[in-house]
Amino acid sequence: MTSLLPKSAFEFSKAEYWDAFFKQRGTRSFEWYGEYPELCVYLHKYMKPKDNILVVGCGNSKLGEDLYDVGYRQITNIDISKTVIKQMKLANVSKRPELIFEEMDATHMSFEAETFSVVFDKGTFDALMPDEEPDTLNNIKKYVEEIDRVMRIGGRYIVVSLLQQHIMSFLLQHFEEKAWMIRVCRCYDVEAKSFKEQGSKSLPVFMVIFTKFKKIPTSQPVFELCLATDAPATRVSGIDKIKESVLESQMVAIVCSGLQRSNSGGREIELEIGKPEDDTPRYTIRIVEKPCPKASGMTYAAFIVPQGRESEWAFGTPEGRQFLLSESHVDRLAVIILNRGHKFTSLEQVKSELNPIIQDFSPGDFKDKISYLSVGGDVGVRNEVYFGDSPISGKFVVEETESEPGILLRRLYFLSSKNAIQSEAKVRKVKTRRGGERVVVDTTSLSCAHHGYMTIGTCSILDSNSPGQLLVVGLGGGALPSFLRKVFPKSVITAVELDREILKVAVNYFGLVEDKQLIVYIKDGLVFIKEAANRGMKYDSVIFDVDNKDVITGLSSPPPEFVVVEVLQEVKNILSPGGIFILNLVCRNKDKRDELSKRLKSIFSTVKALKLDDDLNEIFFCWNQNNVNSAEALYKAHLKLNDIIKHRRLDKLPCVDAAHLNDLLQEDD
Repeated sequence: MTSLLPKSAFEFSKAEYWDAFFKQRGTRSFEWYGEYPELCVYLHKYMKPKDNILVVGCGNSKLGEDLYDVGYRQITNIDISKTVIKQMKLANVSKRPELIFEEMDATHMSFEAETFSVVFDKGTFDALMPDEEPDTLNNIKKYVEEIDRVMRIGGRYIVVSLLQQHIMSFLLQHFEEKAWMIRVCRCYDVEAKSFKEQGSKSLPVFMVIFTKFKKIPTSQPVFELCLATDAPATRVSGIDKIKESVLESQMVAIVCSGLQRSNSGGREIELEIGKPEDDTPRYTIRIVEKPCPKASGMTYAAFIVPQGRESEWAFGTPEGRQFLLSESHVDRLAVIILNRGHKFTSLEQVKSELNPIIQDFSPGDFKDKISYLSVGGDVGVRNEVYFGDSPISGKFVVEETESEPGILLRRLYFLSSKNAIQSEAKVRKVKTRRGGERVVVDTTSLSCAHHGYMTIGTCSILDSNSPGQLLVVGLGGGALPSFLRKVFPKSVITAVELDREILKVAVNYFGLVEDKQLIVYIKDGLVFIKEAANRGMKYDSVIFDVDNKDVITGLSSPPPEFVVVEVLQEVKNILSPGGIFILNLVCRNKDKRDELSKRLKSIFSTVKALKLDDDLNEIFFCWNQNNVNSAEALYKAHLKLNDIIKHRRLDKLPCVDAAHLNDLLQEDD
């Protein structure tokens, strides 16, 4: 059997191709991008029975007949193919005598100017513009000028198209320049029928409605999007917004189609989804799958992460999401993050907004209703306390969230790494003398696990009542220095921070108090260390807790320049004979991690690394003395810290568990 598909896309614009096509196909109708039942909900909105309608490139579609049968009487159908026009005239001469069919080239129409109030184009534009070659562009410009000529003022040019990028760009730019109103709708019913018939996801089908207005120099064109079923159209700022939304829909469809044909084999797929009017994505969706999913009969669910909990291990790391997948007892899981900067009223609202997309991500043979899972029964709490923009750290935000019932956490985030907590502190509300209420930061506790282990490391060389010198490079919200001053009240804690704005945040929002015991220097940490070495300064504990703004390096903490040999040697030089260097490392590159480990062991006498398996952090403890039994020293330090917490009435550290610490100490580096 001879194929009905053309040998090249350019043939779509040639009369010879269509004559051959319709001779071979006979009288069977051929529908591009849906039939009347799938399109009628859109057609009746933009076409009225009294309209004088022109259908360009009608082919042998039944759409004109269906419109005629429901009361539309002024319909003229044209096509470049003599064969199909003859077929359609014979088929309708007795049943639909007023339905007009004419052989005509749409780029050179014989109609009088301003004849029609609606011009309908279903797939014709796509056929006429297969590429951007000069001849194609010349032809398509003739076509749209003819549309403009035969269209009345206030009339509508309605295009059903896949909106490939070159087609979308041409259409939107052309009619923007003409100052026509532009509205883009997505035809979900067409896609649903295609899925039902073919068993696979198709590319999105769009209906674009261009409304003709007189071009007035002072007027602004109107641009609207309607990309959800039964949702009102949303006005957007320009054609770039339309392009972004359409491309996003196409990207999702391509990914979904790929997922249906195969599986991701344990890899994650991540997409950011937003409303057309949103400046930032509203949702982040990660599709996770078992490493060896079933070939058929896959199970599927969606998990909505409450606001404020997206940084937790189970939701914020690939390893955690694989654990969440196994706990959900499905083969594929869509993990949904509610992004900051947006308002979410309820889980039902989130489900309603996302259901079409979540449905798209279902396995090919999945027939069940999608289960939505969550924790806590609501969308969670994320209240913005302060928003700042620093020339050094960029944009940042201080937020409050309820991690558990009754426990309110205040967090600092740098938006360059939006879900990485830079600092965290518990806050509580207390009554004032006048019966009011105020919020106070609890500096007697630590919420970040790696800060707890850093404190344990310091306890391995320093007693609570001993005078010591502690250096913390990287302030953040100041939670660690504030806690260290409670644990070691006779020691001096020196903190070094590059960004003055972050110091203000630490003081104003995280309870940091500067005095003789806690001194903060606004300086580059590398410069401070070099100057300290030159002055002969000695510290009992040097702690690096510095984030890296350049994520391309593969190190999230610290910046690479902080762990070169020269700097590490200077750190060793400023340590007291029995001192300890503690490094917070966040690195996904194993080779870089192993290289750094070797470097540390070549410089320091004793090195022990603890990988926190419920976090991204790995803590390196580097003692400036030989013959240290690192496991024993850290375990005893943990007991010492517990004793200090008890006697000084500090908050017990739930992030540091004795049994878990013992497990970590048994692991090989």
